[in-house]
Amino acid sequence: MFRQLDNWLANRQGVRKAASVMIVLAALMTVTLGFANTHTASAPGGRDMFLENQSPGNLVRTVEVFQEEVRAAGWSMLHVHNISGILSARGFTLDPVLIFEPCSGRFTAALMGNDETRYVASMIPCRVAIYQTSDGRVIISRMNIAMFAAMMEPRVAEVMLSANEEMEAIIAKTLARLQ
Repeated sequence: MFRQLDNWLANRQGVRKAASVMIVLAALMTVTLGFANTHTASAPGGRDMFLENQSPGNLVRTVEVFQEEVRAAGWSMLHVHNISGILSARGFTLDPVLIFEPCSGRFTAALMGNDETRYVASMIPCRVAIYQTSDGRVIISRMNIAMFAAMMEPRVAEVMLSANEEMEAIIAKTLARLQ
């Protein structure tokens, strides 16, 4: 009888220990999942990382005026990628998408001129996309440099923000001319 009582007590203590462990694990999982959900919800990303403006002009005119404004600001256009054209040659059909690579020698040299900031070379030149949506709207799209610069070291952020100020002025002039 004592042996049965000892077994019953031991079993009951084991159940209590297991229950305690389960409660602790449940609490840890709740805290972890709560942190993960909060972290994900507050993390920047997605559409916040990009800026877009709808052009009042058609695609061809928007492209022409944008390129003129880039040159007028003293920037160079290193290349234009016709993404829809490239993909069309490979059998895909999509609405027009053009990616422009405007570049300012002043800002590029400031970052590429020393080893300590050259790590951002893969971000140069700037990228601006002009695309047409399926309903015919023309959009000028680019990265939200102000948001991105906040994650960079001060000397890189300063150059990025200065270049961004000029690029935003180029885009504003483009849109104003198309009104």
